[in-house]
Amino acid sequence: MGRDKMDKQLIKGPLGQLEIAVNHIQDGAPYVLVCHPHPLYGGTMDNKVVTMTAKAYENLGCNSVRFNYRGVGESDGIYAKSIGEAEDAVAVANWIIENQSPSKLYFAGFSFGAYIAAQAASDIQTTGQIDVPHLLMIAPSVENSPFERVTPISLDTSIIMGNADDVVSYDAVSQWAEVQFQPLEMITMEGAGHFFHGRLTELKQHIHEIFDGESLV
Repeated sequence: MGRDKMDKQLIKGPLGQLEIAVNHIQDGAPYVLVCHPHPLYGGTMDNKVVTMTAKAYENLGCNSVRFNYRGVGESDGIYAKSIGEAEDAVAVANWIIENQSPSKLYFAGFSFGAYIAAQAASDIQTTGQIDVPHLLMIAPSVENSPFERVTPISLDTSIIMGNADDVVSYDAVSQWAEVQFQPLEMITMEGAGHFFHGRLTELKQHIHEIFDGESLV
């Protein structure tokens, strides 16, 4: 039997310490690394979309890790225009691989965090050190993030997007997804805004449906 234990701790990052939150559900299970929204606009690992996303994966049998980018919470450093934040994500991913011995490593991110997750997933996949089965991007900020660094995306990828998003252009995301070499699964939540107010349970259900509601273990 596994154990369910949420543990906040500090690990070594590129610039000093990084604050992470680990929820260990089951020994030997996959992990998911969830990346939070833009740090200059209040984004932290405790964002409701981020915590709901982690919970959705936990329900599917994954252990989860959330973390604060440099300069957020107890993490050292200052904002580094997405480059440093992606380096932070890779550092956390490597910590998971080296210290938790996961069978697989999933990546997910919300808004700005969708780009960070995509970059980190690409970097980790390139090393070949662990299986990266899937990337989930929730309301990815394709117009304001340097996705050209990671496209075309070679991972199995899903997007969840509200068509009433008032921060990220739904049309821009839809058009961007259509021109990727590998077709991306895009799930539209009718009438949902950027932060999915009142729709988090529905968002969680869509994440379950991406994996057909089956255990990821």
